[in-house]
Amino acid sequence: MKKFVSRGEEYLNKLGGRKVLVVGDLMIDQYIWGDVSRMSPEAPVPVVGVDRETLRLGGAANVANNIISLGGKVELCGVVGDDQMGRWIARDLREKGIGVRGVIVGGERPTTIKTRVIAQNQQVVRFDREVTALLSRDDEEALLGAIRSFLDDCGALVISDYAKGVVTPTLIREIVAMAEAEGVPVAVDPKVNHFAIYRGVTVLTPNLLEASAGAGLIIDSMDALIEAGRAIMGKLDCKFLIITRGDQGMTLFGDDGKWIHISAVGREVYDVTGAGDTVIATIALGLAAGLDIEDCARLSNVAAGVVVNEVGTVPVTLDQMRARLRELVK
Repeated sequence: MKKFVSRGEEYLNKLGGRKVLVVGDLMIDQYIWGDVSRMSPEAPVPVVGVDRETLRLGGAANVANNIISLGGKVELCGVVGDDQMGRWIARDLREKGIGVRGVIVGGERPTTIKTRVIAQNQQVVRFDREVTALLSRDDEEALLGAIRSFLDDCGALVISDYAKGVVTPTLIREIVAMAEAEGVPVAVDPKVNHFAIYRGVTVLTPNLLEASAGAGLIIDSMDALIEAGRAIMGKLDCKFLIITRGDQGMTLFGDDGKWIHISAVGREVYDVTGAGDTVIATIALGLAAGLDIEDCARLSNVAAGVVVNEVGTVPVTLDQMRARLRELVK
């Protein structure tokens, strides 16, 4: 760890200008902020006095936002609805310098919105507005065409799968084949119900629950974790696997059968929302910059430790990363 931290700024400098293609489920994270001072007389639920509302990029859009915030470049491919929120996403992405030529407007689905009510910095309730049916064949073909046109100009590709219908089995198969032909590494933030279709990707980053379900094993010890990791590697024939474990850090598996545990470096966890986006973004940008997988994992571990200190979906920034690395050197 000391060797990595001492070279941390050097690694960060290598990320600048590297380009990543991000494909996946675009969404908006809407936050309604307020305070609770009483319970409702109508039901045993708190009454939230609303102070303000904010909109933030979520899902694959948040992955792209993290890459931009770390000094990289991004082309983003996904689907939004022909609605006000879809136009907001496109406008906000453009303002941040994220490429939106691969963002298509699907006529059959609304923009996905996750709304969280936050009171005293705690989530009270979340409600989702979405359609999770698979993309139409026309939209799928349009998305594949955009991916083909961008791939040879990118150093890595991220598939951000939130199981909202954009990441289809056909899309995965085509992407993996195209990326392999171009020599572009593919990093996947997975969903359990799609595990079987991620075969052959470069690196998969499930959390502990996803890894448990994907391996078909209860992970209740370090031995069980290692068994699950090796089972997933065997099933999917991926090159690397990184199981994220919250405040326990993460465990990296290689195709040589070896594994390494990386301890968490967060100070205090306020909110894990979007932490997986930050992890996959940092790993992909590191791969695009030519870093080895262990340094990518360690860098993403530091990045995750930064964003969980914030409430709500926020990207990690270079300044935050530099400050955290300096703290770790002391």
